[in-house]
Amino acid sequence: MFGMSTRKKRVCAYCRVSTDKDDQVNSFESQKRFFEEYIRKNDEWELVDIYADEGISGTSTEKRTEFLRMIEDVKYKKIDLILTKEISRFARNTLDSIYYTRKLKSMGVGVIFINDNINTLDDDAELRLTIMASLAQEESRRISQRVKWGQKRQMEKGVVFGRAPLGYDLKNGVLSVNEEEAEIVRMIFHKFTNEGKSLHTIARELYEAGIKTKRGNLHWSNVTVLKILRNEKYVGDLCQKKTFTPDFLTHKKKYNKGQEEMIYIKNHHEPIISRELWEATQRELQRRNTIKEQKSKHSNRYWCSGKIFCGKCGSRFVGRVKKLKNGDTYRAWRCEEFVRHGTKKTDKLGNVIGCSQGSINHVVLGEIIGYILKNVIIDNKEQIVNDLKELIKKYETPVRVKSVDGLLKQIENINRKKEKLIDSMLEGVISKQDVALMNERYDKEIEELKKKIKNIEEININNQKRADTLKSYIDRINALVDDLQNPEEVYRRVVEKIVVHEDKILEIYFNCLVKPIKVRYKATGKLNYRIQVEVLNDEQYC
Repeated sequence: MFGMSTRKKRVCAYCRVSTDKDDQVNSFESQKRFFEEYIRKNDEWELVDIYADEGISGTSTEKRTEFLRMIEDVKYKKIDLILTKEISRFARNTLDSIYYTRKLKSMGVGVIFINDNINTLDDDAELRLTIMASLAQEESRRISQRVKWGQKRQMEKGVVFGRAPLGYDLKNGVLSVNEEEAEIVRMIFHKFTNEGKSLHTIARELYEAGIKTKRGNLHWSNVTVLKILRNEKYVGDLCQKKTFTPDFLTHKKKYNKGQEEMIYIKNHHEPIISRELWEATQRELQRRNTIKEQKSKHSNRYWCSGKIFCGKCGSRFVGRVKKLKNGDTYRAWRCEEFVRHGTKKTDKLGNVIGCSQGSINHVVLGEIIGYILKNVIIDNKEQIVNDLKELIKKYETPVRVKSVDGLLKQIENINRKKEKLIDSMLEGVISKQDVALMNERYDKEIEELKKKIKNIEEININNQKRADTLKSYIDRINALVDDLQNPEEVYRRVVEKIVVHEDKILEIYFNCLVKPIKVRYKATGKLNYRIQVEVLNDEQYC
């Protein structure tokens, strides 16, 4: 009689490998040989795969594609056991370490940290893992601080970090002029300051000339041009630490608005433009910005300024004064894309520009809004207000508190565990250091539960805010009857947005209704208009 064969345990290895050619110890080939030999020594194991993320920080699992692929393979029952050299190669983030080892353990898969002598399937593994992972995370924090300190010292010495801007090459922290690109930079400063061209015009001319950005793109935007005009490197100065990394775990950068000291070195490298041109450009930027602010205030004199949008291309409508043959004038609103490029067409580079959307007369638009306010909103005021009140009831009903009670009970249970820790320490079962580490872990769990409670509270708060907003809608509707004596002021206050569609259809958003009103209009006459308005809504406005 044949004996039953025992299936070998399917084992994989996870490692983070170095991209540094000189780092042979942490290279993929080196670690591959190590794990193959290690697994071969155990007759009960068979190698499934080796997962390796190259040159990526271990402080977060977010961008570790091989790590996440390994977790997926576990879900599909391809792996029984995971090997990794040490916790610092698995994850330097304590929460990630605990989260993933727990998740794997719940699926019956253990992780063996070879150098740390930890097997997560052991009873005391989580406590030991918490201690070791916390130490690894603290080491990562200290490394981050040392790197930041070293970078700052290097910056103070004039070493350049980051990418080279257009017009420069960067090698070993030193900027050198790229003459071919520098000509583009000089052209941009000349067009803006000496020729007085706008950011939009400069971007369009660069695009039409087939000139590429530093990254090799043909598309130039106003923002790209503006960044060049404001970059102090072109006058030979260097400003560093414009951004900073507040959290060593996430590595996410933020703009430095005084949180950390910037490092500014004047006359640091060879300039591309003269200081006179640089200063003239900064004055011109300031002057145009002031004019823009004044224009913005001026443009708001019409009740619909900035509120009309094209239903075809999404561009904003701008006001234009038109003149009749008899000398009379009137104001109309037209798509900005049409104003810039004319009717819809394809340019020589194959890009679709322009717009064929029609215009709308300013007086006609006012008449349409007046018609809707009188004949749709005020005439149906009672029904609209009742619908709003029903919505208010819905939002004022708080989210059920049963889930909150359950979360509070979990917090109570964790607090009891914390109390038992003290007893265990007094009995000599665990050390003070273990208590501190476990307390830290429990505090984090409590913090997560409190966040969940806070989320529920925020839902109720947001719902109450919605209810308060709807109450303000009712107040605005009630005030409309008296306010219509000054119509344009009312239009300015209650109209949020107007979308102009084909076939003279308008989609109008009011700040006293939940849903927009869609209408089709017909206007006849030159200056004394006769208006017909058809409401197209199939449903109520709340």
